[in-house]
Amino acid sequence: MKTKTCSWLNQNRLLSRSRHGLSSLTLLLVMVTLVAFAPQITRADDQVPFRGSFNTTFQTVLEFPFLYITVEGQGNVSHMGLTSAFTDNQVANLITGSTTATYTLTAPNGDTVVLEMSFQGTQVPGGFTFDGDYTVTGGTGRFDGAIGGGVLAGSAFFTGPSNGVGSFSVAGTISPPGHH
Repeated sequence: MKTKTCSWLNQNRLLSRSRHGLSSLTLLLVMVTLVAFAPQITRADDQVPFRGSFNTTFQTVLEFPFLYITVEGQGNVSHMGLTSAFTDNQVANLITGSTTATYTLTAPNGDTVVLEMSFQGTQVPGGFTFDGDYTVTGGTGRFDGAIGGGVLAGSAFFTGPSNGVGSFSVAGTISPPGHH
């Protein structure tokens, strides 16, 4: 008789209702389903090195205290090869030196990586130097859903009243191409 009672108690515990009206078995099934069908998140230890260097040209529009900058460049980036870089939303606060931009890096095959950049500029004779960080916020092709981040540094020098040349480099990590 004790064996039947224990068996009956264990079944009722498994099927008992929580305060919210769900049985323990239902909660277990929901949890297993969520884990099984949840999008796979790339862990930080799944990252691979991501480095690149660019030579750039830029055009500016001054609306004090902001400098709006369009940048185009060519460079070489790990996992991408010869790569173009472009932004048309770089904004520098000339009072604080704070600058933000969204860059799209495009590989020869059309795959892209999108970088959100935030950096601090320092005025030097004829231009600026800058350093800060970036976050990989996605991409296309092999980089669809890419994540990562790192540091950046560079310089920009005016060759005319509203244009010039520069260079910058990025060094950090990215989720492995094709594993998103």
